[in-house]
Amino acid sequence: MSDSFNSNNLYWWKDKEQELYKSVFGKIKSLESKQSYRSTDNGRFMRLYGNYEMLNTQAFQNARAESSYGTQNRVTLNVIQSMIDTVVSKITKQKPKATFLTDGGDWSLQSKAKKLTKFVEGQFYACKYYDIAELAFQDACIFGTGAIKIYTENKKVKAERVFIDEIIIDDTESMYSTPRQIHQKKRIHRDVLKEMFPNAVGFIEKAGENGEFLSKSINEDMLEVVESWHLPSGPEAKDGKHSISIENHTLFSEDYTKEYFPFVFMRWGVRPLGFFGQGLSEQLAGLQLEINKILKTIQISMHLTSIPKVFVEASSKVVTAHLNNKIGGVISYVGTKPSYESVSAIPQDLFMHLDRLYNRAFEIAGISQLSAQSSKPSGLDSGRALREFSDIESERFQAVSRRYQDSFMDASKIIIDLAKDLYDEAGELTVKVKGDKFLETISWKDVDLEEDQYMMHVFPTSSLPSTPSGKLQSVQELIQAGMISPQQGMKLLDFPDLKTYMDRSNAGLEDIEKMIELMIDKGEYQTPEPYQDLTNGVTMMQQAYLLYRTQNAPEERLDLFRRWIEDAQELLTRAATPDESTMINAPAEELPMPVDPAAIDPSMVEAAPQAIPEEAPVSELLPNIPV
Repeated sequence: MSDSFNSNNLYWWKDKEQELYKSVFGKIKSLESKQSYRSTDNGRFMRLYGNYEMLNTQAFQNARAESSYGTQNRVTLNVIQSMIDTVVSKITKQKPKATFLTDGGDWSLQSKAKKLTKFVEGQFYACKYYDIAELAFQDACIFGTGAIKIYTENKKVKAERVFIDEIIIDDTESMYSTPRQIHQKKRIHRDVLKEMFPNAVGFIEKAGENGEFLSKSINEDMLEVVESWHLPSGPEAKDGKHSISIENHTLFSEDYTKEYFPFVFMRWGVRPLGFFGQGLSEQLAGLQLEINKILKTIQISMHLTSIPKVFVEASSKVVTAHLNNKIGGVISYVGTKPSYESVSAIPQDLFMHLDRLYNRAFEIAGISQLSAQSSKPSGLDSGRALREFSDIESERFQAVSRRYQDSFMDASKIIIDLAKDLYDEAGELTVKVKGDKFLETISWKDVDLEEDQYMMHVFPTSSLPSTPSGKLQSVQELIQAGMISPQQGMKLLDFPDLKTYMDRSNAGLEDIEKMIELMIDKGEYQTPEPYQDLTNGVTMMQQAYLLYRTQNAPEERLDLFRRWIEDAQELLTRAATPDESTMINAPAEELPMPVDPAAIDPSMVEAAPQAIPEEAPVSELLPNIPV
């Protein structure tokens, strides 16, 4: 080991900035030599999932270590890849979002909490967090742990997927999964570093010349950069540190006061001890290797015994050239007649054992035939049955799904903290939130809440089943129970091929909801019109009025609701009462004639046919449900 790296100094965060890089790189080299098994395991899991040979997980050694001929002629049944792809599709179809709730707060706090929910959701979409989370969860299934880094760049919150082999943590320090220091080792192009750190151009140009720490790569312009974090030891401690180093210089160093690392970690399985989790690849590795062994045995046996053989007596005079595949060919022989025999030397128990192992992989992963093969099990024909079956399967993924959703809460906390820092630096921070019909711009100053003023919960985007049959069944049950109206049910269905029809059908409902939102959020009065669904509008306004009154909304906002209700009721009354001017100007023959009660024949009254009530109209979209 070169003397230029100080591996004996365990307290790198206490070094002076000029010497800090030596202790950091010495610490990294010491940990990598002691914990090299982790990189070896990650390479093995990557080979199992990717179904190809590779040298290791290093950036310049992860190419195939086999010929293309060997790849094309390999017999494989990659259970690990099939299971992981199915699980990733099942879990990540959720779009969790953090919802902020106030505990007994007034209307002002609740309004801020509502906007804070939209603000964080807007940040998720701005940095493409859902797409990155899908990749990180796939890493968790393959390697056991996936990581997402959340940081600020150009006055914006950014997120990126981090390959878990870049994360270096001391196993001893993280025995109880709570390390105090984390290092990220990553290769960055030399020119990019020069733009990031213009004051260290000379050091960046000379980096990598001695080759003391790194192996030479094909592209020598890709330099190894280590970013390190050490959390403060206590609330009043001053030993928090954040640094960025290359092998010959400390590019950046600052005091670190935050109580978290800028990473969100996901795990498929949690180990009893240690920071890193257990992946589905590791759980299925034994079965996969046994399946590969059986397939290899079957392959060799098929090559040796599956082709028919010709038995020819040694003393017979048979011309072997006559043994061909010509149609109507003639075989000449003297002595014993040659015979064709098909030998089946592969026992059926071997195929049964292969099927047994394959099915056992589904049991370990907790995946059903419905999820993995997109085929409906026999006997499940109704939407309710499929929904119940899916619920039973989801019990197996409850712990995994909860960890996946909790990761979004961790990300929300980091985003909120970084947003505060950006606002303090720039004095302004906004995000655009995508709605159903329009974009809304939310400023941080309108959502800034202290941490003790709200509680955070995470919910999936939709609680309805994802399949059309299951969603339709659930909506029908809600309508039949009287919990929602048919119009609200159509809005919940949101089928793409019915979207235009539903948009028109729900226009009245959405119009009233938009008015409520403008009056409570912006204090802008919205005048009711005769063309609106005023009957339902009055009910919705009354409900909104009572809700916001219990939340101590400002009196001027509540007065807007009372004013709207009064104006709408006046329009309804006017529509129900005939206009006097219309009665005066109407022709005489159209005016109703007064009837003398004495002129009415009682017999005609008794003989009048009774009206037969018509059947209630039935919705074509929702059968058996009255409109």
